[in-house]
Amino acid sequence: MVNSTHPEPPLGLTLSHIHHSYDLPSGPRLVLDDVSLDVEPGEFIALIGPSGCGKSTLLRLVAGLEAPDAGALLADGRPITEPDPSRIIMFQDPTLYPWRTVRGNISLGLDIRKEKDPEAIDAAIRLVGLEEFSGAWPHQLSGGMAQRVALARALINNPRLLLLDEPLGKLDSLTRLAMQTEL
Repeated sequence: MVNSTHPEPPLGLTLSHIHHSYDLPSGPRLVLDDVSLDVEPGEFIALIGPSGCGKSTLLRLVAGLEAPDAGALLADGRPITEPDPSRIIMFQDPTLYPWRTVRGNISLGLDIRKEKDPEAIDAAIRLVGLEEFSGAWPHQLSGGMAQRVALARALINNPRLLLLDEPLGKLDSLTRLAMQTEL
């Protein structure tokens, strides 16, 4: 963990008979059809499948960014109805704020909660190997470096459930191995 001020146990997750579709100009497109899954607290799960099979959609539903058409999503037995800081999603695109430095992007969650923890920010920067770039702006970073900033931004919040949507895809092979080890 990067920030140990509020350590909480991992979340358990229950997906029960999830259905979800998107309305396209050609008509509704069913993406998830009767998906059920139980994830124990602390369990590591990988979703594998071809592009367009619903992996990212499922993560968006669990994050609370969208609601399923049918079925139940539960985190520790409570319905998931909206985003919550206990469930953080990291997308394959780092989506850094261009007006915030590396340090500012990483500290975003702490800033929103009005928490000051410079040591945790420093630890997150070290964790992803960007000490020399803490004052750099997003446009000064490579794609892999930006992805590492996004990873540090997710981890500093100590989510009880970390949802990763191809988070290491833009990293070179050596950095990818190092980040996989950290995760």
